[in-house]
Amino acid sequence: MHNEAEIIVNAIESLRQEGNIFKDYIFPIASAFFTSLLGAGIAYKSFRYQEDIKIEKEKMDIANKWTLLVDEARSNLISIKQNYHGKLTENPIQRAAAIPTILFTAKPIVENYSQLSFLVPKQSSDEYPRWSQIPRIRAMIHNYNYVQELWLKRNEIERPIREKIVQQYSTKAFVNVSPEQIFECVGEANFALLVDLTEKVIALTDDLLVESDDFLASFPVYAKTHINSERLKRYGSVLTYSNNGNEKLLAMLQKSPNTDYSSVMALFGATTDQLKQRYSTGYE
Repeated sequence: MHNEAEIIVNAIESLRQEGNIFKDYIFPIASAFFTSLLGAGIAYKSFRYQEDIKIEKEKMDIANKWTLLVDEARSNLISIKQNYHGKLTENPIQRAAAIPTILFTAKPIVENYSQLSFLVPKQSSDEYPRWSQIPRIRAMIHNYNYVQELWLKRNEIERPIREKIVQQYSTKAFVNVSPEQIFECVGEANFALLVDLTEKVIALTDDLLVESDDFLASFPVYAKTHINSERLKRYGSVLTYSNNGNEKLLAMLQKSPNTDYSSVMALFGATTDQLKQRYSTGYE
């Protein structure tokens, strides 16, 4: 009987699995660790993907915002130039008389240029693409804000001069009054200031129209090279621009006639070369 009981006990003991440290302890812990690690990796990758999409969206929004800003600025300059386009000669006195007071609302552009840093090439080079140069963009915007101020200042000077001349020579148009009559009516100093402002706004408006048109044509193309559009197919696209052969628009991009300063050398006490330098905008 005792032997039978011992045999039964041994049989039961043999059925028991011997303890396994790896299976009982290490494997469950390792399995949980690697599962957590895999989950964290997937979550991190998903987070990075969403962050990358967010960054690309921001870059596209910034590029489109600047395209729209410059397009609006160019439209404002065209609206101003339409008031005198085709009416100017080479004579600075005629030019000052031909442009009336131009009513418009000045809208200076105030933006954070550091937003455009993604356009700057990461590798140094002797030559950089034109619209990768933030200082050039900043200069264009600064000059646009400045030319608006000049036009407003010219309006302040031009209106009272025109009113005095019309009152004194009511039977004659402003443009038909001789320089001597103008000087006698409003004084040489006042009219010299009007001529000076007129030449500045004509030159800067012309050059900014060309500069902004080049920006609109080239900036979106360059910006595209720094935006991963493949990830934004469902979001939108980079705005592009074309003149589409618009003859009226192309006519506005043509420069005004060059000025012959010989007739105002005495008025300004300067040579023609000095006056040309004075009205140089830096875009030549």
